Amino acid sequence: MNQTFERMNDTWRGFGSEDGSSGPISNLELLSTGVGITALSILGITGNVISLFVLSRPQMHSSINCSLQGLAIFDTGVLMCALIMLGLTTLGKIVYWLHFYTWIIFPFIVPVIYPLALIAQTGSVWMTVVVTIERYVAVCHPLHARSLFTYKRSRVYNLLVTGVAVCYNIPRFWEIQRIEVWDSFTNSTAYDIQPSEFRKNKVYFEIYYIWMYLLIMYFLPFLTLAVLNTFIWRSVKQANRDRQKLSLRQRKEISLATMLLCVVVIFLICNITALIVNILEYFDVNWGSLALFSNLLVTFNSSVNFIIYYIFGHKFKQTLFLLFCKKKLRRTQTSTSGTNRSVWIRFQSTRCRQPHLQDTNSKKRTASVNL
Repeated sequence: MNQTFERMNDTWRGFGSEDGSSGPISNLELLSTGVGITALSILGITGNVISLFVLSRPQMHSSINCSLQGLAIFDTGVLMCALIMLGLTTLGKIVYWLHFYTWIIFPFIVPVIYPLALIAQTGSVWMTVVVTIERYVAVCHPLHARSLFTYKRSRVYNLLVTGVAVCYNIPRFWEIQRIEVWDSFTNSTAYDIQPSEFRKNKVYFEIYYIWMYLLIMYFLPFLTLAVLNTFIWRSVKQANRDRQKLSLRQRKEISLATMLLCVVVIFLICNITALIVNILEYFDVNWGSLALFSNLLVTFNSSVNFIIYYIFGHKFKQTLFLLFCKKKLRRTQTSTSGTNRSVWIRFQSTRCRQPHLQDTNSKKRTASVNL
């Protein structure tokens, strides 16, 4: 999402330019950013909130679910910031009732929303790494799992990731500045978002903005995820061959590892384009359509985990059903119990009549024999 600022700055160079010309919005930008990111953000926030509610239930109390709660919180932050910075601002260029937000409100909140978005993205990336490490220990070194990953320690790991994400992104709060420009089209003062002098510093740009970002957000987590998930995949493959020899707990661990493998694979696929975009940025290559696609994939990655949990997580699905369908289930059980009671009464009355019927039938058979 480091490239997000460049796309955001392009959005502002139209209506807020000194010549007052309103830059046209392309169909690709409208569909990918305006419609796509807005829709994915709203759906993803809803799914993540439901996931948080389900994972926080007492019956879901475990170290891995604590880590997944942290991941859901950071993903929700990414989606909220994407909605505010990208989705609504793009729609505000063509939707009349969003004009006030795009041109008046947004310039004042973006210096804070932009670093918060990168904090959330950093936390999301490294919480994915923490979840992978937990699964690696549970699957490949099960004897150490209970001592290294308890529920309390997982909460400490969540706080540690949050602290590192905040500290690493503190300089982002000084990267953007809001300036006033005269809009000749409306004959009024408008606002433009531009990189600050701090951000333009060559040493800062090359060391922190480019190389540290690539190292911390892509190279280190990608390498860690690739290596650990390779070991996890080999263990899962071997376990599936000897599935009949596994205990019930080991089967659950393997099933959970398979689910989280899907989470990591989607993460890698959705973030590889962002890596390419940021490398191209170092060489002053601005591939606009690829940047739009990259932002869409990053948003998709933060919004899809609920679906993965629902498909692969049996206990998650069961808890979700009990939480949101409890009243309906109780009504069904009450109705069913009443029906079963009436059936039982009829069955008992039928049994009471059975001896009389049996005597009558025996008399008939005896009479027929005698005949």
